[in-house]
Amino acid sequence: MNVGILLLAAGESRRYRAACGRHKLLEPVAGEPMLARSYRIARESHLPVAVVLRPEPLALRRCIGGARQIILPSAGIASSIAAGVQATAHWQGWLVMLADMPWLRPTTLQQTAEALKTHQRVRACWQGQPGHPVGFGRSCYAQLAALSGETAARELLAQHDVYLLATQDAGVVRDVDLPSMLSGEE
Repeated sequence: MNVGILLLAAGESRRYRAACGRHKLLEPVAGEPMLARSYRIARESHLPVAVVLRPEPLALRRCIGGARQIILPSAGIASSIAAGVQATAHWQGWLVMLADMPWLRPTTLQQTAEALKTHQRVRACWQGQPGHPVGFGRSCYAQLAALSGETAARELLAQHDVYLLATQDAGVVRDVDLPSMLSGEE
C-alpha cells in the first residue's frame, strides 16, 4: 500500500513571529532548522514525502533542497491538505504531519502508515492525548481533496470512526507555537 506523508509547512507562523519576529520553521532545533529537521524525520520513515509550502519565504524552500514541494498561497491548513492530496492523488493513503512538530519519531510515522492497512482513519496518541500524524486511507480522497479554510480534517475525523494508535512517542503531541515551546529540546 503506497502511503505517503504530507508535511504541512504553509502556515504563516503568526503567533511565533508576533512574539519574536522570526519564522518558527527556520528556528534551530537540535542544530538544524525546524523544517529541515521535520523533513529529515519524515524521510527517515522511508515513506514518500511531499512538502506543502507557501511561495515565501524562499529560505523555507531552500532548507529542504530536493524535497517534492507543493507550492500554494495557502488559505489555511485545510487548503494545504487539499492541495497536497490532489498533487499526490496516486497515493493510497496520506499521513498529515505538521512541520512544527520536530520531535516526532520516524517509527511513529511507519506505525501510523501500517495501521492504515486495516483502518481508514488513524490518529497517533500519547498517553491518551490525540496528536499527529493523522492518517487517511484512499476512501477519504474526495473529502480530503475538497477541504477548505482552517478547520482542516477535524470535521472529517469527528464524523467517522478513527482508530487511535497508542504510541510511546511524546512527539505526537508536542508542537511549537511560541519561542518558549522550544525550551527543553530533545
